[in-house]
Amino acid sequence: MCGIFGIYNIKEKHYFEQEKIKSSVERMQHRGPDFMGIRMFDNNAALAHLRLAIIDLVADSNQPFERDDRYFVSYNGEIYNYIELRDDLIKIGYTFKTQSDTEVLVVAYQAWGEDCVNHFNGMWAFAIYDQVENKLFCSRDRFGVKPFNYATVNGQFIFSSEIKSILEYFPEEKIPNYNVISNFCRNSVGAQIKETWFQNIFRLEPAHNLTVSSEGINIERYWDYPKKTNQNITFENAVTHYHDLFKNAVEIRMRSDVPVGFTLSSGVDSMSIVSVLKDHLNGNNKSYTATFPENKFLKSEKQNYKNDIEIDEAKIVKEVSKQLELDPTLVEINFTNYVEELSKIIFNMESGHGSPAVFPLNSIFKKATEDITVVLEGQGADELLAGYLNNVESIYLIELIRKFRFKKAIIELNEYCKVYSLSSLVMLFVRQLNSGWIHKLYYKVSGVSAFYIGHLSKYKHIKDSPRKAKGFDCSVNAHLFKSHTGGLVNLLHYGDAISMAYSLESRLPFMDYRLVEYVFSLPSEFKICNGQSKYIHRKAMEGVVADEILSQKVKFGFSTPLTNMFLEKGHNSAASILLSKRCIDRGLFSEKGIQKSLKDLERGTKDRSRFLYRMLNVELWFREFIDDAEN
Repeated sequence: MCGIFGIYNIKEKHYFEQEKIKSSVERMQHRGPDFMGIRMFDNNAALAHLRLAIIDLVADSNQPFERDDRYFVSYNGEIYNYIELRDDLIKIGYTFKTQSDTEVLVVAYQAWGEDCVNHFNGMWAFAIYDQVENKLFCSRDRFGVKPFNYATVNGQFIFSSEIKSILEYFPEEKIPNYNVISNFCRNSVGAQIKETWFQNIFRLEPAHNLTVSSEGINIERYWDYPKKTNQNITFENAVTHYHDLFKNAVEIRMRSDVPVGFTLSSGVDSMSIVSVLKDHLNGNNKSYTATFPENKFLKSEKQNYKNDIEIDEAKIVKEVSKQLELDPTLVEINFTNYVEELSKIIFNMESGHGSPAVFPLNSIFKKATEDITVVLEGQGADELLAGYLNNVESIYLIELIRKFRFKKAIIELNEYCKVYSLSSLVMLFVRQLNSGWIHKLYYKVSGVSAFYIGHLSKYKHIKDSPRKAKGFDCSVNAHLFKSHTGGLVNLLHYGDAISMAYSLESRLPFMDYRLVEYVFSLPSEFKICNGQSKYIHRKAMEGVVADEILSQKVKFGFSTPLTNMFLEKGHNSAASILLSKRCIDRGLFSEKGIQKSLKDLERGTKDRSRFLYRMLNVELWFREFIDDAEN
């Protein structure tokens, strides 16, 4: 896990200043506190690297890593199957001088060329410079777990793990992308799109390779989701194969030369990860759980359910931890110092984020880094296995009706209504509307559009998932595809940014590409059955995970009391920031609209706190990244 940086002269041979490169790389020192390396190749290219040592801790594995005085790599991530690939490469005649996955990566490129990425099981963003051909080959992992930002300035191609390093080298690129910011304010669109909050800086999209030479830049997709459903497999065989895939996905993510720990909730995802490792922890038994004052969940989350629901997360975690011989750490989330904490988070994310779930995650990672360097998480399970049933049930019901399976549809609807409220049932169908004109009409009718003025008053609608779900023969899989390529990519972005802010590597077993490919090949009824999501996973974990965990039908995310954030008074409160002269003079938000929304919150007549929260994100982002450039 590391930070990468590099420059390539496409046309003109610009001189590289080592001190300028060093200063740029130091802007993301937190990504690699163990070693910094810089290599320059005449006036053609330069590579830099910050190392967070995880595997093969010796100096020989530092980067930029050299192979045969021809190939040089700057690499961020983990190739989890590097041991198996190393053996394969040795069999065909290649030799190795280290035990690192870095050397395996560059030798794989030497052996298989650009097709090497199809051999990798892992998360990565890397650049390999071929000194002989004067070519730069870059790649980002299949799902976008690791970041790769780039820009072309004055004929120079520049890339980095974090945008702030690019801005340090080219400060003139601190230009806001108002269309992206406007879409964030209205639709919470984030890192799932190619564009960033900076006008001329872009992300290499997941599952894409990028090649730079004197002829220019070429970008190509190297992997895609399976679109055909296997109708011939039995459920029993599917459960067995799923169990084996998941177990291996977890086990290979335990490969580390530094301490490993776990984030742990009362849900089935994280519980499954620690449960399959019960007899193979080898001393890596630290877990971290977010707890909330009085175990209260947000009203907005609870209203989706038919009955009032409370979950004592701490109690459940303590009981399971005792059974699994874990050493649990309960991190109490205190919702104080919102503005100060959010400013730090935005600095690390280099953008805003529509969900205040970043607060609990930030607290967990901050605490975890005191004991461990690697953490395993359950991120990605919901988008893969239809975890949030109230988001996908309508799709499934329509699919059943189209197949004339009316009896099954009635059974599923009945089971759904035993748990979920009538209002959530109505919202099932509303949520499927993702048309630009529908969104614009909603914001006009609701009056929210009047909040945004100046550069934010006009915008071009950007869909949550930029990719169209074409070619799927299963509508549930088509829906999950949009979640997997949309909102999940945004979650992966903030997960990486926040974890790396504390020099902590996050690993995600549910993002194993073999598991993803397999689940996307399965029929809908393997994922949703009898009003229960993640059906095949629950069945595969029987006898491994406690029954009371497997039987849960309630699904809550991290909760943060947004309303309280804007009701707090004080000099540096969220409300005072939005009503400050600095914010109002920026000319992006209506002062009257903000004042009215705050009064409505105080009276309890209308809650627009989520829109106020997005405005606060934007204002703090401008203060972190733009204001200094303009002064």
